[in-house]
Order: sequence, then C-alpha cells, then structure tokens
Amino acid sequence: MSRNRLIHACASLRLIGVLAASVLIWAAAAQAADEPQLPAAPTAAVKTPSVRVAGIVLKWLRTDKEANCSRAEKLITEAARGGAQLVCTTECFLDGYAIKDKTIPLEEYRALGEPIPNGKYFQRLAALADRLDIHLIAGLLEADGEQRYNTAVFLGADGKVIGKYRKHKREHERVRNSPGTETPVFRTPFGQVGIMICADRRDSDLVKRLKGGGADLLICPSGGMFGPQSNDPILQARSKENGVPILFVHPAEFLVTGASGEISQQKLLGDRLEITAGEVGGDNDKNEVFLFDLPLAAKSKEAR
Repeated sequence: MSRNRLIHACASLRLIGVLAASVLIWAAAAQAADEPQLPAAPTAAVKTPSVRVAGIVLKWLRTDKEANCSRAEKLITEAARGGAQLVCTTECFLDGYAIKDKTIPLEEYRALGEPIPNGKYFQRLAALADRLDIHLIAGLLEADGEQRYNTAVFLGADGKVIGKYRKHKREHERVRNSPGTETPVFRTPFGQVGIMICADRRDSDLVKRLKGGGADLLICPSGGMFGPQSNDPILQARSKENGVPILFVHPAEFLVTGASGEISQQKLLGDRLEITAGEVGGDNDKNEVFLFDLPLAAKSKEAR
C-alpha cells in the first residue's frame, strides 16, 4: 500500500472510532433518560437544641396549702412524664395567692409563709423535683424572719435551691408583703434563666436588667391580668425589646413569646383564677399541663 493510501486509511479508521464512541455515548444517555430516577438520599435534618418547658395551669384554693400542693404535685408529675425538663407553677400557687383577700387576719396570713429551706411544703417540692429529675420554679409566700415575700423559688433537678426571686412590683400587696430588690439570673444546663413575677413584666427597665445579667430565657409565674386584650402584648413587647423568649404561667393562661416578639404558643383555660373547695372537680376547676419545646439560644451551650 502506498504511503498516501495508508495515511487515508488510518484517518478513516480514526473517524469511524470517533463516530462509534459518539453513538455509544448517545445510546447510554438515551437509556439513562428512559430509566426511572431514584430520589437523592435525604439530607439528615439538623436538630435545633431545645428545652421542653411545662406550665402548670391550675386554679387556686385560697389559704389551703395542703390541697394546692397535692393538686400541683399530680400535674408536675404529669409534666415530667411528658418529658418536661423545666416546670413552672403560677404565682403563689401554694397559698392560693392569699394576699388578694385582706380580710384574712394578719397573723393567719403571715402563718401561710413558707420558710426556705425548712418549710414543710418547700421540702415536699424539693423532694419532688429530685425524684422527677426536673428543674422546678414554684410560686409561694416566703417567710424570712418578720418579712413576707411573694417569691418564686428555683429548684434544681437534685432538689437543691438554685436561687429565688422576690416580686418587686407589689402594688396592692405592699400592705403585707416586702419588696424584692434583686434581679438575679440563674445558670442552668439549658442556659441563663431570669425570673420575674406578674406585675414585674410591666416594668421594662426591670426586664432589661434581667437581660443585662445574661438571661437567655425569662420566666414569669403570674396571677393577674391575662389574655390577648390585656396581657399578651405586654409580654410580646418585653420579648422584642430584649431579644429573649418569655414563658408565662397563669391560673387561666399558658403563653410563650418568641425572641422577636411573636406568640409561639398561647392557651387559655377558662376565665377563673380561683375556686372554692366545693368546686374542686367541677366545671370551673379547669387545670392542665401545657408543654412546649423551646429552642435554646446558641450561647446556652456554654452553660452546660
């Protein structure tokens, strides 16, 4: 074969090879297009760390500490069974917010005060927190020497006192209760927790001090006004101003406001704050445990 013919033959073979490869590629692509496509493997969802909080929405029985404690114990136990890590009662649940009734003789009222940590019912609550392995915020009338305070005590999962908060804004309570003066923030496994009680939520400067102390979460046991007309916008404003969620627990409402001021959860439970002994178990005795998974602030991981 001449040199020129050999060159032409080689060129032809190369062209045939390229065409054949193209045909194979086209055929493979066509076959792949006809075959059903399998869905992509799902990307694992990233879970946001959260703490399960519970509000014990329970009507008061005025001055009946035994009944109030027994009723609350059942609901607190229910909350723990529901996975709650942080449980909160209403304001002064233990004495049934007895300060509301100024006809109660002064000495009888003062006898309702619970010494911390030696009070009979305080010790029951501490033992309950330990047994259920929960953090518990409980509202009660505190006896400290001659003084009486509207107090929220904070118990750890071992039943020991993390701290306590005494109500500042007493209003009608000032005739019998002394004022709180401090705004402590408590270190917990799920972040820095600040507490305020009822009317304190209306004091924006007080709430700012709690935030300034490092609070990632604010908790407000209450027993005053409630509902979307008179209460919820106040808590929404405090959350938005300070960039922190607030848990509000009341005898007729459970409310969680988000860090941007939005309502994350709101439940109303009747319109009664208290009942008589004869109404226990009746239509007016509306009580319930409300649970909410509250996202944790990123920096709260440092507090673990």
